[in-house]
Amino acid sequence: MGDVVVGVDGSQWSQEALDWALHEAAARRSRLTAVLAWDPSRHEGREDTGDDDARAERRRTAVAGWVDAARARTGRGPDEVETVVEEVRGRPSASLLALAERDDARADVLVVGRCGRGRLSRAVLGSVSSAVVQHATVPVTVVRGTRPEPSGPVVVGVDGSATSVHALRHAADVAHRTGAVLEALFCWQIVSLAPLPDSWGWAPPLDDYAAFAATKLDAAIEAAGVDLPAERLVRTVRHVHAAKGVIEASSHASRLVLGHRGVGGFDRLLLGSVSRHAVEYAHCPVTVVRPPEVRHAPAHDDDARQDGTPRQVGDRP
Repeated sequence: MGDVVVGVDGSQWSQEALDWALHEAAARRSRLTAVLAWDPSRHEGREDTGDDDARAERRRTAVAGWVDAARARTGRGPDEVETVVEEVRGRPSASLLALAERDDARADVLVVGRCGRGRLSRAVLGSVSSAVVQHATVPVTVVRGTRPEPSGPVVVGVDGSATSVHALRHAADVAHRTGAVLEALFCWQIVSLAPLPDSWGWAPPLDDYAAFAATKLDAAIEAAGVDLPAERLVRTVRHVHAAKGVIEASSHASRLVLGHRGVGGFDRLLLGSVSRHAVEYAHCPVTVVRPPEVRHAPAHDDDARQDGTPRQVGDRP
């Protein structure tokens, strides 16, 4: 069982991510590692003085204080969740990825806030979360500022791809662990399903497309080995653009789970458009997962364009 690793910086977004991570660690019966990454070449105000070791100790003390405050807010005491405080010197996204993806101690999940600017680190978690989701090989949860529906289902986007089957398997594990209902959501459009089998030369009615989408959803559920009781598994098939469908579903969900890229992605894109849209606009925490066999070198913060979006393969520096 790996750790739950959470990036912190003292901002409001970071506090919400830390609260969520404490609950997640308790549900998983895992250790929580709270990490503040900082650049020793930067001094954060007149109080940030002394040598690197003294500054690092102040940051560890600050992180410990943030963890204590999160325990008070969530009621998750030391007897329920063991915590470790880390200060890492380096670029935030690269440091979080390196810590979460160690071969000898891979994290079960890496948690980040959507955005924020902390007084001690000045790490903008908006850019950090984007880079982490883009390049992580472990599951990443981005905790949004809105409050999720605590009794809502775990919603997982399914499109029939191998990546979405892996996301479905991950979401089913969450539902097992938390006792939540699992809602498997298949959003379809004619262009994403056409041509239907044996439909060359004529235009099938919409009901035929809906039935075919339901068949693909059933096949994905079977491939994922979902064994939840019937009353805790909801199949939803909607004629809607996938990005719009998952955002709307997130309004009643406790968590949204998506594959890193589905059938609509191009090989050169590292993050699918639906996943990217969900991370930006969902109403609940979003977990993005990759198939377990995926491995690659993590990107650094400077692997980003000037507009803040991660650089794509083939882009010039």
